[in-house]
Amino acid sequence: MRHAVLPFPPRIHHGLRCPSDVRPVLSGTTLALLYCGVAGAASAFSALAFYAASPHCRWPRLRRAGRLGRQIGLVAAATSLWLWMGQLGLATGLCVTLAGWMLTALVLPYLAAWTRPEREARP
Repeated sequence: MRHAVLPFPPRIHHGLRCPSDVRPVLSGTTLALLYCGVAGAASAFSALAFYAASPHCRWPRLRRAGRLGRQIGLVAAATSLWLWMGQLGLATGLCVTLAGWMLTALVLPYLAAWTRPEREARP
């Protein structure tokens, strides 16, 4: 049985390796970036769900799927707020959640107008 070669000499304590010799798979910075990425995606998904539930939604497929949009949007917004607040603190997490949410809410109607789904849906 082959053992992995460690880049540092392991310390032996009663024939076992010390727990401090084990390196984490992901670093703290990588986990923080992953955490923030998931929080940003939850905020954007929340805005998309609220847009699907609104009468102003111009995408027919999204409008059909938007029956539960308000409930799904609320859960995603709370998840995003909880994730951002866990990473950045109370006030900053609230500001970043609202900023990401509003940015997505502003971009969605322009994106819908740019793709012109209403014209393609008509015969």
